[in-house]
This record gives sequence, C-alpha cells and structure tokens, in this order.
Amino acid sequence: MRKSLLFIFLFFVQYSFGQQQFQLAAPLLKYNSAFFSGSTSLQMIFDQPGAEIYYTVNGKEPTRNDLLYKEPLIVTARTVVKAKTFGKDFLSSETSVVEFINAGKMIRQISFSKPNEKYTGNKTDILNDNIGGNTNFNNSEWLGYNNDTVEINIDLAKKETIHSVLISILQDENSWIFLPGQILVYYLDKQKTFLPAGKEIFFSESKSPKQCFAKEIIFSSKIKTDKLKLIMLPLKKIPDWHPGKGNHAWLFIDEIKVY
Repeated sequence: MRKSLLFIFLFFVQYSFGQQQFQLAAPLLKYNSAFFSGSTSLQMIFDQPGAEIYYTVNGKEPTRNDLLYKEPLIVTARTVVKAKTFGKDFLSSETSVVEFINAGKMIRQISFSKPNEKYTGNKTDILNDNIGGNTNFNNSEWLGYNNDTVEINIDLAKKETIHSVLISILQDENSWIFLPGQILVYYLDKQKTFLPAGKEIFFSESKSPKQCFAKEIIFSSKIKTDKLKLIMLPLKKIPDWHPGKGNHAWLFIDEIKVY
C-alpha cells in the first residue's frame, strides 16, 4: 500500500513539474495608420492579469530588460516598434511588429499605370493618402498589377532637394504576390530631361513571410527637382521553388513617400 502511494506521489510530482508551458498570445498593436504626418500614437493591448508587455524601438527583439509598456507611445519619426507579452509560468509570445513611416516631402499628385480591374482603388490620392494597406490584398488601399511594367509619376508641391523615395509593397507569396524584379527612379532636371536617380534590384530565391514591405531607395547623391518617375518591373516568372513557377507574378503597391 505504501509503495503504491509512493508511486502515485512521485508520478504526480513528475507530471506537475514536467507539464508543458503555454505560450502567451502576441500583444495587439492599435494605431490609425503606419503612415503619419507630424506624429501618431500607438496603443498596445493584452488583457491578462499578471502579464506585461515589453517593447523596443531599436529593431531588436524585446526582453524583460527592455521598455515596459504603461501608456500609449507617441511616434514622431520613422520607427520600428517590436512588442512581446511576458508572464509568470508562461512562454513569452511571438513578436508583434509595426514600422511607422513619416510623410516626407509634400506631394501635389501621383499618377500611375492602370491597375488590374479587380484591384483598383477608388481614390486619386491612394498612393499618398497616409492610409496604409494591411496584409489583406483585397484591402481597398492596394493597387494590384499583373502586367510587365508599372509607371508612376510623382509631382511634388514645389522643387525640393531630395535624397530618396520610399515605396510600400505587399509580399504574399502564397497568393502569388511578390516584390518586383526591379525598380528604377528618374528625376526631371533643368533641361526637362528625365535622368537616372537610383535603382533597386530584388531577388526572390527563397520564401519570405507575408508582410507589408517598405523599401526606401536612396540616391547616390542629393538632387533638386519637382518631378520623379518610377518604373517598376514585376517578376515575369515566379521562381522554381513556388507551386506557380513560371507564371507571371502579381505586384501590389500602396503608399509612396519622398525624402
């Protein structure tokens, strides 16, 4: 009898101390838009007694030694915020991430190639309205293309000295939406000629997470102009590792900023 009780006791102790820890859910990051003018605020939400949210603004993964969330965070510059929940007897959560992007130079208007009729926004300022699309490609803030070339013309409010342009692009490879193969940037000079300002070449040899990708193309030198032209070249052939290999990829774009 005593041996039986001892066995039950030892089994209970081993089971109690060896049972699996559960992982906390990631904190909810609540904000109006990732794009802003002047300043914006970020609220972090996780409602569980004893749990705490820690965050960073330096691009590193949060730990208990980082900033403890207590009140809404005021953002005034381009910032990557990463946040995780921590709690006693629980595994820490996955990381919630948002990159806030400030408005940049004032844009008078942006004209662009006609998108696919299924993914056409209904606003003339869709590429500079400071309302970012989320990872749902059916969100009305995205323009979707499946043609070979996309041309975008940017008219600034006045001549400005600029050094870069930023484009928000959707990456959702499961839905055949890839980063473009290449982006070329041109500017209008004093002689009313478009000259090269910068370029970016993308590679899609490996799988990437579903994300809103903000790519800033930095020029080799500062330029002064009031007009820019972007030529975006979607992938003509999806890479061999993908189930849709050989087919034409989709390109989805949203906000454009000039700095």
